[in-house]
Amino acid sequence: MRRLGLIGFSGSGKSSLAAIASKSGFKTVDTDSLIEKQNPEAFRLLEDGTEDDFRTLETSVISEVLKSDFDFAAFGGGIHFAHPAWKEIYESSLKLVYLRSSFENLAGRFEERPLCRRLGLEGYERLFRLRCPLYEKAASFVVDTDGRGLSEILSEVMEIWNSLFQ
Repeated sequence: MRRLGLIGFSGSGKSSLAAIASKSGFKTVDTDSLIEKQNPEAFRLLEDGTEDDFRTLETSVISEVLKSDFDFAAFGGGIHFAHPAWKEIYESSLKLVYLRSSFENLAGRFEERPLCRRLGLEGYERLFRLRCPLYEKAASFVVDTDGRGLSEILSEVMEIWNSLFQ
């Protein structure tokens, strides 16, 4: 199968890149959007401190996505090597691209996200520092995003796509 998954911290551009790829004719899926469609209150679980309940729902959505037909999947910021769905993602042979950003570059993109509201900026930065090595371990490819526009980032992701599937 010809499929890539985009991973990275909140605000790194996963959903935006999937949306652009969709306009270019690729079949895309955004797991956060699917979660919200299934349960409009789901992201409140992150803010209310019941993250395990959210991860259970997220794992179920990922399982369904992995069975579907897509070219690009944008995964939520919690998808990494230690996520409950990791084994299933790994066994699906999906190639993951980590959109790597500095915390400073992401500032202004995530302050209104539920987990950031719950943890505060310092707690969110600690979470960022904990997750970065887990993204690296999960990813087949890393694309740096600092100082780059979406079109430039997408161009690099497309180079990866072409190297794998053409």
